[in-house]
Amino acid sequence: MSGSRITISHKIAAGLLLVHRTPSIRSKLSVLGQLTRVALHPKLGRPDGAPSVSADAWAEYHLLSFVNRDINVRLQPDQPPRIWFVVPDLNASVIFGGYIALFQFINFVQSLGYETAILVLGPIGDKSELLKSFEDRALIHKVITQSHLERVGISRTIRLNPDDMVVSYNWTTSLVAARMVRFLDDKGYYYFVQEDERIFYANDSRRFLAESVFHQQPRPRLICNSSKLLQHLQSEGLVYPDSEVAVFEQGLPAAVLPDRATLSSRSPRRFVFYGRPEEHAKRNLMTIALMALARAKRCGAFDAEPWEFFMIGSPKMGESFELDGLRITCLPNKDYESYRQTLATFDLGMSLMYAPHPSVPPFEMVRSGVVTVVNIAPGRPAEWYRSLTSNFEPGEPTVDGLAGAIGRAAKRVGDVDARLSAARTYHPESWHVSFAHVPGMLSHRLFRAKAELAT
Repeated sequence: MSGSRITISHKIAAGLLLVHRTPSIRSKLSVLGQLTRVALHPKLGRPDGAPSVSADAWAEYHLLSFVNRDINVRLQPDQPPRIWFVVPDLNASVIFGGYIALFQFINFVQSLGYETAILVLGPIGDKSELLKSFEDRALIHKVITQSHLERVGISRTIRLNPDDMVVSYNWTTSLVAARMVRFLDDKGYYYFVQEDERIFYANDSRRFLAESVFHQQPRPRLICNSSKLLQHLQSEGLVYPDSEVAVFEQGLPAAVLPDRATLSSRSPRRFVFYGRPEEHAKRNLMTIALMALARAKRCGAFDAEPWEFFMIGSPKMGESFELDGLRITCLPNKDYESYRQTLATFDLGMSLMYAPHPSVPPFEMVRSGVVTVVNIAPGRPAEWYRSLTSNFEPGEPTVDGLAGAIGRAAKRVGDVDARLSAARTYHPESWHVSFAHVPGMLSHRLFRAKAELAT
C-alpha cells in the first residue's frame, strides 16, 4: 500500500545529478566514466589492487543523496493556489492500493473546487501519452486531466504560490515536501501515511531516512489511513502529542452478496487466498499462506467435501500451479467491479498482513460473505477481529496456527445464514464519506478559507 520502492529511473537520475554538479566538461566525462564502471562491476579495487569499498555502497550514497537533495523553488503569487501531491512514480504498473486511496483523496478535494497539482519524482513524459496509458482507469484519468502536472527533475525549478499546500505520498516524497514548504507562508506539509514504511527495510540507511521524516523539521502533519495505523505510529513514538492528525477509514462500496440458495447449493466449495509474490508485497506473506494451506490440506481440512482452490492479487505466478496435490488456479487482475463480483463466488478465503496497517482485501472478503482467515498481530488481536464480524477466523501467527484456522473456517462455510448476516464491517461505503470530515481537521489556510466562505 506505501509506494516506497526506488526505481531504476531514480538511480539514473541520481547519477545524472552527480554529473550535473561537476563543474567542467572534462570532469563531467570523468564522473560519467566512474559511474559506468560502478554499474558494470560489483566491486571496485584501489590502484594497488587491494579491495575497496563496494560499488553498491557508493551507489546507495549517491542515490539517497539524490532523494534527500535540495530542490529549486520560485514563488509566483500570480498563479492560482494549489494543493500539490508529491508522488514517486506515475505509471500504470504502480497504481495499486495505496495509490488508489491517494487518487480518491485528490478526486475528493477536486470535487470541493480546489486546484490540484501532481509533482512526480520519476519520469512522466508527455501528459497526453500518460493519459492514454490510463484510458481504462477512469479515476486516474480524471484526476490527472484536472491536475497541473510536473516532475522534479535534476535542476528543474518548481513554481509555487506562497499559499500552496503540499501533500506527500511516502517517505521519499516527504523529504521533498519538507523542502518545498520552507518557501511557503504555511511551512507545514501533510503526509498521506498508509503504512509504517520502516517495515520495508532492514535496519539500514533507508529505514533511518524513513523514520527521520517523523522527526525532522517541519514535522509532518498526518492524513492517516486507519485508526489502527495511527495507534501503532503513536505507540512507536513517531507521532508527537502536538501533531496535527486526520484519520480516514478505507471506503468500501456495498458488497455483492450471493443469495442463500446459491451459497447453500454451491459444490465444489471454493477457496481463495490473496497472493502477492512481488518484492513490495512481501508483507502479505505469500510463502506463509502457501505453507499454511499445504499444512491444512495434510491435516484433512478439505476432506469432508469437494473443493477448488484459487489465488488472486497478482499475475506473477502464471495461470495455475500445483501445491501438495492441490491445483491452484491464478485469477487475472480485473477492474474493481469485476473483482467484487468474483469475491462473491468464494466460500473460504485467506488474506495475511504482517504490518501495522490492517489491509483491505480481508475486509472485502468478509463483506462478500466469505469466511476469511487472517493472522493476528500486535494491535490486531483475535478479539478485535471477532468483534467486527464473525466472518473472520483469526489464526495464531504461526504456520500451524493459520493451518488450524483454515480447518475451523472450512467447517463453518455451510452455515449460510451466519455468513450472510455477518457480511459487514465498520468501513464507510463511499470515499466521499471517508474523507468528508478530513478538511475540517486540517489547519491549512486553503481549507480554512473555504470553510469561512461556506459560513
